[in-house]
Amino acid sequence: MKGLCERYPMDYEDMKTWYDGYSFRQMGHIYSPNSVMNAIQNGEIQNYWTQTETFESLKKYIGMDFDGLKEAITRMLGGESVGIKISTFQNDITSFANKNDVLTLLVHLGYLAYDSERREAFIPNLEVAEVFEDAVGNEQWGAVGKAIAESEQSL
Repeated sequence: MKGLCERYPMDYEDMKTWYDGYSFRQMGHIYSPNSVMNAIQNGEIQNYWTQTETFESLKKYIGMDFDGLKEAITRMLGGESVGIKISTFQNDITSFANKNDVLTLLVHLGYLAYDSERREAFIPNLEVAEVFEDAVGNEQWGAVGKAIAESEQSL
């Protein structure tokens, strides 16, 4: 990523804040490839995330605060991780038994990252944080996402 940022005049720390956040033990950090390429091609770091129809349907669960889901997302927008139990998920995107099912689906769709050692989910970067802010449609959430970006830049 640093090499790409040097080759194309892009700020590495901004790219990291916006598009990093996924990692695997054997591979290290994984950036959102579609977003990185769009940023390089357009010469502009912004939100290039493509929402799925599945996420649109999940908005209703967030809004209803399904099994404490809204609180969990609020905590993640504040920079926290939340514990989830992924083993009960049945790969069924229409019938959710609890917030763990919804959060696990969001991990599968890339909206959340998952730390397998701590068994916690978190919002991986600013780009995805903006998607969640839009999903809840509340100005208060926008300020939280900006606070996440500022805290990540200070790391």
